[in-house]
Amino acid sequence: MGLVKTYRPVLLALVLGAGGGAVFFALALPLPWMLGAMLATTVAAMSGVPVSVPSRLRNPMMAVIGVLLGSNFTLDVMAGAWRWLPTIATLPVYVVVVGGASYFYLRRTTDFDPRTAYFAAAPGGFGEMVLMGEQAGGDMRRIALVHSVRVLLIVLVVPFFLRYSGLMAVVAAAGDEAGAALPALLLDWLVLAVCAVLGAWLGIRLRLPAAMMLGPMVISALAHVAGLAHTAPPSHVVALAQIVIGSQIGSRFAAFRVIEVLRTMIAGVGLMVVMFAATFVVGAVVHLIIGTPVTALLLALAPGGVAEMSLIALATGVEPAFVATHHIVRIALVVALAPLLFRLMKVPAASPPGKSS
Repeated sequence: MGLVKTYRPVLLALVLGAGGGAVFFALALPLPWMLGAMLATTVAAMSGVPVSVPSRLRNPMMAVIGVLLGSNFTLDVMAGAWRWLPTIATLPVYVVVVGGASYFYLRRTTDFDPRTAYFAAAPGGFGEMVLMGEQAGGDMRRIALVHSVRVLLIVLVVPFFLRYSGLMAVVAAAGDEAGAALPALLLDWLVLAVCAVLGAWLGIRLRLPAAMMLGPMVISALAHVAGLAHTAPPSHVVALAQIVIGSQIGSRFAAFRVIEVLRTMIAGVGLMVVMFAATFVVGAVVHLIIGTPVTALLLALAPGGVAEMSLIALATGVEPAFVATHHIVRIALVVALAPLLFRLMKVPAASPPGKSS
């Protein structure tokens, strides 16, 4: 009984997440297993249901997504990767523009103190911004809540925007190779499991951004380019990974009061609009100069989670390697630039108690 009580929040989150995913799947909605799980657990968490998905459960699922993304790297993709350099070169400008616009918005429309607003406005680096913000004197809970709302809203809105704007292509789900012999598939899956474990270990040892996903993605890409692997992880394993990741996003809201979440959600909608507007401006300029397709730019630049946006890319027919690479660079830039710009800007501390900030 003690074991059941300990893991009850996890079981509740996964059952609700699977149920939400099944409903979205039955309704043929985009990216059903992740979005359905995310929405179901968000509602549960805000309703006071004790739901929780620990990092030790999410991390292996991130490795699965990393292996899945790595399976999309081919010799042709690698040979053409140099064409991504112009859009990658725009990312420092993008980070400053989006972060600056978001900071201005939060300061003008909320009661966030300058330091809390600064780290809450950063377009990426959830965990790092929470830690840096706390060390700098910001409100850790508010920073965490704003970033949770940012990821939730962007990941939820982008697939529906692409679907109903006509920008989403109909793409077959990634998964088992049709017609492949079972022994060959089993051998491939064994290779992919090794890629996940070895890649996760290397990612952590090398302290890579999004290490649990990036490490397996790199090793999986090398295995596929070298001809050691020829398929992606099984589709049901990918669906399970999406349920866990979606449930983990929704479960983040369990630690906050409902009124606090609702107020931040309202501010978060405006923040999402600001971020999208800045993303469209930068994306439009890049599209006009370089000619990169609009859908690819939107997915590569929109400041959602790297795993989540890469999964959306898979569902829309956009090269997931292109999207994942841009998000990894974006996160690295945010983590590197945020403390530097914080010192250069000399962001003021919060107002003393009793005074408005």
